Amino acid sequence: MKLKISATFFGRCDICKREKLVFSVGDEDSKKVVTLCKDCVEKLDGMLASEVVKKFGKKNEKAFE
Repeated sequence: MKLKISATFFGRCDICKREKLVFSVGDEDSKKVVTLCKDCVEKLDGMLASEVVKKFGKKNEKAFE
């Protein structure tokens, strides 16, 4: 698994569905991406980024172009 992390931007968190300052984490192999806000990252404390992508990520090949 090769993860890429974006810069922060204003968008919708995939977990809480709120419009906030977020960032995206994606796996180059599976092309799954998850967008997270700070609050949800704190709630997922202790969970590896790779686990978060597997559990909440959605296929998005365009994110890796």
